[in-house]
Amino acid sequence: MKLDKVDRKLLRRLNEDGRATHQQLGDEIGRSPTSIARRQRALEEAGIIRGYSADLDLARLGYGARVQIRMSLASQSREQLDTFEQAVAASPSVIQCELMSGSDDYFVTVLVRSLDHFAEVYREELARLPGVVRMETSFVLREVVEPRLPPAWAEGAV
Repeated sequence: MKLDKVDRKLLRRLNEDGRATHQQLGDEIGRSPTSIARRQRALEEAGIIRGYSADLDLARLGYGARVQIRMSLASQSREQLDTFEQAVAASPSVIQCELMSGSDDYFVTVLVRSLDHFAEVYREELARLPGVVRMETSFVLREVVEPRLPPAWAEGAV
């Protein structure tokens, strides 16, 4: 699906506020609510919009610490990678895992309530992941920039 300038504006706005009404979106983008609804449905059907979710304050839910862990495996064989990925996907504290290039094989993010909770997650989940030979842990002190689309993207420059 080829995206035009209107599609890009619509995606940027939905990324900012997934609950915006078709009327609100139409007013901001300069299109009718019907046109916006049709475009949004097409973007959903194309798989570009995968879903909608709430932006939760995880600290208020008791998860005040995010931990990022760089992991290296003993081998990068397909079997080792598959085995690790299945195990990490089953780890309840892992909220994100990315296969990386460079000196680290994976970048894993976990949410914990406290340092004591992290020690428990480390013992019960992370240390049991298959094939891991090195872990380097960092604690997120403060999020400076939240995930977002680059400014030029909405204009089609990217």
